[in-house]
Amino acid sequence: MSTTALPRVLMLTHRLPYPPDRGDRIRSYHLLKMLSEHADVSLASLTQEDVSDEQLTVLSSLTTDLAIEPVRGLPSKFRALGAVLRRRAITPAMFYEKRLADTITQWHAAQPFDAVLTFCSGMVRYSRLVPGARQLIDLVDVDSVKWDSYAMNTLPPRRWVYQHEATYLRKIEAGVYDKFDALTVVSEREYKTYQHYVGSNPKLRVVGNGVDMDFFSPLPDATGSKKILFVGVLNYRPNIDAVRWFAQNVMPLVREKMADATFEIVGRHPTAEVMDLAKLPGAGVNVIGPVDDVRTHMADAGIVVAPLRIARGVQNKVLEAMACKRVVICSPQAAEGVQAMDGSHYLVGHGPDQWARHIEWMLNDEHRRQQMASSARQWVEQQYTWNAQLAPMVELLLGKQVAGESVARHAA
Repeated sequence: MSTTALPRVLMLTHRLPYPPDRGDRIRSYHLLKMLSEHADVSLASLTQEDVSDEQLTVLSSLTTDLAIEPVRGLPSKFRALGAVLRRRAITPAMFYEKRLADTITQWHAAQPFDAVLTFCSGMVRYSRLVPGARQLIDLVDVDSVKWDSYAMNTLPPRRWVYQHEATYLRKIEAGVYDKFDALTVVSEREYKTYQHYVGSNPKLRVVGNGVDMDFFSPLPDATGSKKILFVGVLNYRPNIDAVRWFAQNVMPLVREKMADATFEIVGRHPTAEVMDLAKLPGAGVNVIGPVDDVRTHMADAGIVVAPLRIARGVQNKVLEAMACKRVVICSPQAAEGVQAMDGSHYLVGHGPDQWARHIEWMLNDEHRRQQMASSARQWVEQQYTWNAQLAPMVELLLGKQVAGESVARHAA
């Protein structure tokens, strides 16, 4: 009996796609997991952290070949400077490690790849080492717009650097240097953002995020709890901005009405700016930092907040909390990528006073809180399973349909 060889796919990631403990890792892990069911996947990844035995074991089980290269701090800074002088994007230069490039070249020479999945624009220089393969870049978000946002909220000289990065990342996103067979973004909002800021592209498609419904299973209502929870990586600029704004502007208003209300900040790598929030007089801020299982803190929380003022794509932290049957109160920026219904599945806060009113209402109205939490879980179950969301990626990359799913959608 003859067997058909699986297609060979090279997946490029700027961060190890395991453990799935932050937005990009969550998406890249589930992409890798799904692709491994349909192809022989070689993973080439960078890391800025020590690699654990568990990471190696899990990633080896999903791949045919595995190469992990640390990003070297000083050389990456020199490469960044060179990119500025040559008028090129900084991020791909910082992420370009020659040893990883040599490994990819050797793999392709020994047994050519059929397709390349480049996860985020920072890895694009490696994709150019694989001629003849089908090329798909998962932009996830339109990063150039994020850098524009940074520039608008920063003083020179950083503003000039951020503006430079926005300008030259936009050229990569537009395909000025590369001929991608397909490009993907995570939401209809990002699709429209791309059209507005980058330009029309008939190869652009939407492939959304999902939620692990078994892991983030419904939790009992934390009746009587006055804990307000934020979850996110705490050395990431948008998250730092979000918790600082919330602690300084919303919590004092909340504590005027509910003196026992507390704001718990959970996540890895808290910066000094974040740690100092615990010292704010009368704000009720507790910086928890990294935890083994975020669900433990989710179980004790009355509500979850996502007060991001800089937000791109779909906020996994919002979907995961909704899957756990927690009422989420979002900023308009965090809510846009989720596309649920304000007032039914979550609440949107438009300023400190409205945020405080929403929080007081949800923490005190047990019936309405439980009703909204149940609606949130049902909505996520209907819209955001990983298989349904990512099946179109396999079709775009390999030209094969998965479980009856159609090709990735695009905005009308």
